[in-house]
Amino acid sequence: METGESQSPKLEYNLAGGLLLTIRENDLKVLTEKLVTSGYRYGCVLPFRGLVKEGAIENLQNSPLSIVHFEEAWNPTKWDSRGLAVMAGLYGQVLKFAKLRKQEPILQDVPFPGKATCERLFDELLKAFPKAKFISHIIDVQYPSDRLLVEVNPGINKPAEQILAEAKEKGIGLVFDPSHLLVSDRTISVAGEPVKPNKGEWERQFKIFASQIEVVDINPPQPTDVGDLLKGGGLLKEVAQAAREAGKVEFIRVEVPIPPELQLSGLSNHQKGFDFLQAIGQRLMEG
Repeated sequence: METGESQSPKLEYNLAGGLLLTIRENDLKVLTEKLVTSGYRYGCVLPFRGLVKEGAIENLQNSPLSIVHFEEAWNPTKWDSRGLAVMAGLYGQVLKFAKLRKQEPILQDVPFPGKATCERLFDELLKAFPKAKFISHIIDVQYPSDRLLVEVNPGINKPAEQILAEAKEKGIGLVFDPSHLLVSDRTISVAGEPVKPNKGEWERQFKIFASQIEVVDINPPQPTDVGDLLKGGGLLKEVAQAAREAGKVEFIRVEVPIPPELQLSGLSNHQKGFDFLQAIGQRLMEG
């Protein structure tokens, strides 16, 4: 592992985890403000519907949340219209249940605007946040190396050593996610499900990439991982500890989604969603 000046990672949240709160501009504003009061001063954005109206991106620039990363929209529909997007998503959901889905939009994709609008918003975000970095899932993309990060994932379809060598050659930082491990003889890969590592596999892969890792994602491979974290232990706690000890990781990016029932602003328990995130953040940053 390369050595360098040690630094303490900063806590970040991927706003896609509160996806229902990104559809309307006012809800997105509440999400960013509440994240800051819950201990998250940094965020990752995508081309959300809440950014479509004129001035919305400027409002995000002026929000108390510092945007440090952005990603492309998930598989958006062709439609800006919410009604048409919902119908397309329902159709895709049926195909998914029938095991016929091939990149058809599903309901999870509907909160994003249409594909053309997403591409426009992405370009606007790129210009609006000149210091933020684009997190890509492939290596071969045409962006300056100082504005690009690559998330290690099985879709890259290259051995770990080759990914590391290319990242070093191009000066590209990496994002490590314990739920997106490369498939090896020590992992179990099931189509449509997160890779399930045998004990110690995430640590082995983390050590391989450690010299290039800028961001560590807190993304639970198993449903029980969040409960273990809130109790003060488990996989996610260990991943955060490894991020702090690595010395070069700049951000611990939380991707634990807020449960849908805690996102709906019309319900009395809406505010509890931020208590949930605050508790996660506190556990991750504890020594």
